[in-house]
Amino acid sequence: MLTHITILFARIVQPARFVLHPTITSVSMASGLFANLSGISAWHIPAIFIGTAFTLGGLLPFRSPARAMREYGLPEGIARSEPAQTAFAVYGSRVSAYGLAIWLFYLRRQYDVVDTLLSLLVWWGTADLWICMRAGALSTGIWRFTSSLLLGGWGYLGLTAKGALS
Repeated sequence: MLTHITILFARIVQPARFVLHPTITSVSMASGLFANLSGISAWHIPAIFIGTAFTLGGLLPFRSPARAMREYGLPEGIARSEPAQTAFAVYGSRVSAYGLAIWLFYLRRQYDVVDTLLSLLVWWGTADLWICMRAGALSTGIWRFTSSLLLGGWGYLGLTAKGALS
């Protein structure tokens, strides 16, 4: 019985091992994670751009929600509304988390997952078009929808993963 408890305790206190990539089984330093950036291809630029823009841009509603809402394209009356600002900060946290997910899977070299995340942006663009249209910002909605078609199409076609083959 004591042997089983000792083994169980040893497993509990044993340092956790992280699997970053099938060939990498431990983390020695945080900078080691960014060693994966050595294989950057031009095919990866949209994923890197969107991952960075979402991660950092999603934080703006925490600091200046009215400004973030104006940059999104919403009218001034909505941007000044405190309840709308609170809801937009919640939205920003999710956008930032989505950007972090893109970066996480990119750094793990799981480019097929990155492409899947990018392909889902078509749904985001559809929602943006609908929301902006209802708020009276049709040109912003059309721009967001068109951008989402391009980026979502990039992901749907698996072009980030294609860059890993080059």
